[in-house]
Amino acid sequence: MMKKMILAATIVGGMAAGFSGQAVAAHHQAPPPGGCGMMGGPGGPGGFGMPFLGNVQLTSAQHKKLKAILQDSHPDFRADMDKEHQLHKQIQDLLATPGKVDESQIVGLQQQITAMHQQHEAARLQTAIRIHDILTTDQLNQIRETQDKVASLHEQLRALTAPPAPEDAKK
Repeated sequence: MMKKMILAATIVGGMAAGFSGQAVAAHHQAPPPGGCGMMGGPGGPGGFGMPFLGNVQLTSAQHKKLKAILQDSHPDFRADMDKEHQLHKQIQDLLATPGKVDESQIVGLQQQITAMHQQHEAARLQTAIRIHDILTTDQLNQIRETQDKVASLHEQLRALTAPPAPEDAKK
């Protein structure tokens, strides 16, 4: 059983690496420093809902369009991370202060954090939509096929690594 789990993990890990990071590096230049994009944004390569973009051969025109999309203006994620850190610090300070906790103040700070997260997610989704729109039907089908293969491999791995059913459950 242990050998099967190790083999399955090795296969899935190797295929996932081949389907994402290495292919992205071979086909694309890195995004501008501090930028958010398919290759360097949150979640690593292809973190915007199209993680297998690197497996698709892009035309020269598509490369130019992709580069333009990734260089377009977008929220300053680094500044927002600093702001979020400060909001969390304010919450911690409120919770560490003797006396009654001002819950409305904490709720207000948490709402600011949530609003920033929603803005970031909306920006990431808009980037993914714009990238989707430069791809052909065949390219999108290639991405879907790769996603399906990886999902299938994950299912196989889950099946191999699932704990055995108790004897009582088998009867």
